[in-house]
Amino acid sequence: MRFSELLDRLAYPAGELIRRSFERVGFGDVDELVERSPRDFLAKLAFLLNSEQEAKLFVYMVAKILEREHGVLIDADRWLGAFERGDAGFVRDWLGRLDSLLR
Repeated sequence: MRFSELLDRLAYPAGELIRRSFERVGFGDVDELVERSPRDFLAKLAFLLNSEQEAKLFVYMVAKILEREHGVLIDADRWLGAFERGDAGFVRDWLGRLDSLLR
């Protein structure tokens, strides 16, 4: 599942807004960035939000919504940590799992 698609499923039109915001300021394809370098995504989101803390909260809340509203057993701290460390494998693995878990 693409990250922007996940955001739209959780809180439409969040994915579309993030995607267009990244394109508008020249950051490129948000989905490719998340899958290639979650740390760079987090840094660019912090730039857009003018707050590193708000960017981290946004990423953390994605996992919390998955847990609480969709019953997905994902550790929000590990999810955020993967973005902070730039663990693209962890993020891609979860995006792949979510494709079937949210169907």
